Amino acid sequence: MNGGLSQETLDILIYGSPPPPDSQNGNKASLGNSGCNEAPRDDKAATSTNNHKHWESYEDDDEEDDLLASQDSDEKDDYENSSRSSGLSTGPTVQRTVLLRGLPDRVTHKDLVENVKGGALLHIYLRTREHMASISFIEEKNAQEFMQYAKTYGICIAGKRVEVSWNDRQFYLPPFVRAKINNGASRNLVIYKVNPHITEWLIRKDLDHIHNLIVITVKFKHGNAYISTNSVHNALFARSCMMSRLTYKGMKIAFYPDGCTEPLAKVPIRLKKEVQVPSKKSVSALNRFQLLSPDGVEEDASDHEQAKPDCWTATMQPLHRKCSSVKT
Repeated sequence: MNGGLSQETLDILIYGSPPPPDSQNGNKASLGNSGCNEAPRDDKAATSTNNHKHWESYEDDDEEDDLLASQDSDEKDDYENSSRSSGLSTGPTVQRTVLLRGLPDRVTHKDLVENVKGGALLHIYLRTREHMASISFIEEKNAQEFMQYAKTYGICIAGKRVEVSWNDRQFYLPPFVRAKINNGASRNLVIYKVNPHITEWLIRKDLDHIHNLIVITVKFKHGNAYISTNSVHNALFARSCMMSRLTYKGMKIAFYPDGCTEPLAKVPIRLKKEVQVPSKKSVSALNRFQLLSPDGVEEDASDHEQAKPDCWTATMQPLHRKCSSVKT
């Protein structure tokens, strides 16, 4: 420096190329936005946060440039980000992600999880403006069964029939997330023996800083708090954040089963309508005065209308005369 070298020239001599001007600041900012700021961290905690940022796919454009090298859409960020991790996998792409089109207006994540059944979900991405949603199953078999069911019977979301097809970008399940799932992890969290002062608003507030995490529902039952989210990997990070906060100290935070594992609804078989109604109508169309006929002989249907005045004269007129004589 005393010999007249600039800092940039010195960096070139040491590193071979000048470092990116905002790379360090960008990384620090991104980590600060996604981490749990309440408790101090060690190196391991910072490493886990950095790993989680690899999975955060719906960032703002500036953060996406730093983390994902300029992507052009939120959904593309998500699936290209997950596909980068699949570079170690040499096998064929697993078909686990389906695309729902034609969703009704104001559809929510809750509407999706209430109507999509047949297997545990790995990730849910809702594009409200485009009336589309990408849903990834953990198991490929469940996705295949759901697709077959949709083609046979159709799928209704919030009372509207939607179009179901395979997504062009399939969500990749990395080995470390698979290991967590095998040990009981899911997209749903449960806080056992939750303190009375902890409310739904507080839980949502504590998890609001986690990018791409959608808290679908928070329900309290039997002294526990059940939290439904939109993805497994975000739920893993949310659990780590909550366990590091003093608010939840002493409480056990675990996972509970995904309600989407319920079997697909059995469509009732429609019975064929019995064609016997015309015969009943023909019976009711018979002449009701036929039994009053003095001959007791059945007449043709064409003569019934003509026989009505004769039957009235032969049977009802004598009774009318008798009644009138009694009154006088």
